Amino acid sequence: MKHKFDPKKAHILDSEWRRKIFPPEKVVEFIESLRPKKNVLFDVGAGTGYLTIPLARVFKKVYAVEISEEMAEVLRRRVEEEGLLNIGIIVSEKPPEVDFRVDVVLFSNVLHEMDNPEEYLEWASRADYVVVAEWKKEKTEFGPPVEERLSLEELENLSKMKLVKSENLSYHYLAAFKKV
Repeated sequence: MKHKFDPKKAHILDSEWRRKIFPPEKVVEFIESLRPKKNVLFDVGAGTGYLTIPLARVFKKVYAVEISEEMAEVLRRRVEEEGLLNIGIIVSEKPPEVDFRVDVVLFSNVLHEMDNPEEYLEWASRADYVVVAEWKKEKTEFGPPVEERLSLEELENLSKMKLVKSENLSYHYLAAFKKV
C-alpha cells in the first residue's frame, strides 16, 4: 500500500515550514514562465489549497481536484474566506470528465501516492501543459518514503510526453510536459 497523506496533518500543508521548503510562489513563477493561456487550470491533489489559492489569482478558473472530502472542506472554507469566485472543487478518485479546453494541469506532490498515475497523466495530456511538482528521489529527514518517490526520469517514462522545462528546488523538482 502506497503512502497517502493523512488529512489529520492538513495544518502542515499551509505552514511556514512548508513555505520555506516548497515556496508556492516558485511554482506559480514556473507555470507563468511557460506562458500558458491563463483560462483554465486543474490542480490535482489540491489538498487545502496551498497552490490553488495563489493560482486562482493568476488564472480565470481553477479546478481543485481532491480525493479527500476532509481536505476539500478545508479548501471550501479558505475559498469562502478569501472571497474567490473562480475556484471549483471536485472530490473524486478518478480524473474528472471535461468537455472544454484546459491550459494547465498541475500535479503537486501527489503522483507518488497514486496507484495508477499513468491514468491521470494520460487524462492530463489533453492540456497545453502538464506541470508536476514532486519530491526528489533522495533520502530526506521528512517527506514520503524514498522508494515511493518518482525521479524525473521515471516521470518522463510514465507520462509519455515531452519534457519541455524543469527546475530544481531544495527538496522538490518542477517539470513541465507537452503531448508529443
